[in-house]
Amino acid sequence: MNIKERLLSLPSEIEELKLNLIEKQNSFQMLQEKMKFWSLYELDLISSEVDEKGKPKFSNDTKRQAELQRRKDESNEYRALEIEAEKLEKEVAILNVKLDKLYNEQSNLRAICRLEGRD
Repeated sequence: MNIKERLLSLPSEIEELKLNLIEKQNSFQMLQEKMKFWSLYELDLISSEVDEKGKPKFSNDTKRQAELQRRKDESNEYRALEIEAEKLEKEVAILNVKLDKLYNEQSNLRAICRLEGRD
């Protein structure tokens, strides 16, 4: 493939990667929202818990946050969300690297064309 053909094909490759990146970013954001909702729901349950005397079981924010973390650590559902979010975050990073590579290639090929045009 010559330089001209490669330069002409790069916009389509860049578009495809960008669309894929947007899809992964949206999925990642949706997972983050699910994790946030899960945490808020659990925190609401934690705040509502009372001991045998009818007093709040977790009386201050530090205790509530510690209990929330304990529940996160023990929850298979939350852990599955975390694993999927980590996977998507890595995929987004990889797509960004690939996109940067294509932009760099496009820039380099343009520079080569300008240099060859001077000769």
